[in-house]
Amino acid sequence: MEIAMTIPAKAKTGAGKTAAKAARYEGLVPAVIYGGDAEPEMVSIDPRPIWKGLAERGFFAKVMALDVDGKTVNVLPRDIQFDRVTDQPIHVDFMRVDADSVVKVKIPVDFINDMESPGLKRGAVLNVVRHSVEVRCKAGEIPTKFDADLTGLQINDAVKYSMVQVSGNVTPTIIGRDFVIATVTAPSALKRQMMDAAAAGTEEAA
Repeated sequence: MEIAMTIPAKAKTGAGKTAAKAARYEGLVPAVIYGGDAEPEMVSIDPRPIWKGLAERGFFAKVMALDVDGKTVNVLPRDIQFDRVTDQPIHVDFMRVDADSVVKVKIPVDFINDMESPGLKRGAVLNVVRHSVEVRCKAGEIPTKFDADLTGLQINDAVKYSMVQVSGNVTPTIIGRDFVIATVTAPSALKRQMMDAAAAGTEEAA
């Protein structure tokens, strides 16, 4: 199981607003670790790895290690609360995982080979419907990303899930239909040109 980062943490002896305030006074962020066969555990963490992780894609789909006073706990971040005024993190929820834990995560999508799309070459734009796809998989098999190949796509073509290069043993949470990831859409000026060309062709045929 790949570990994205290790976050220093301290076990908290108390709970409630007083303990949370004391943690923030030390420059730490209150957090809770839940799930697995153990009781929820209150900790305080160094916020700097959190900020670094949030600057990258797929933060909530990365397994992390919490170093709680020398004891390592593998977790997935599940939720972060931010201060409404300062935008600083004020609380983080982590879920305990091991390599075989089945989890639900959102995997970012990369769109590749845009220069091989005739539609985009003609001036169309890629309208991204989903920047990520939510899937179920084992924590030890979480993909870093999915690739969507735009090769050969014409104007009004759609990129569907069945066309995405999916790595790993994953199952999308949307089932029963081949859902759209993105579409190749003509901008207004190009649409007018296409309509004018179609109208001219109709007149010539008449």
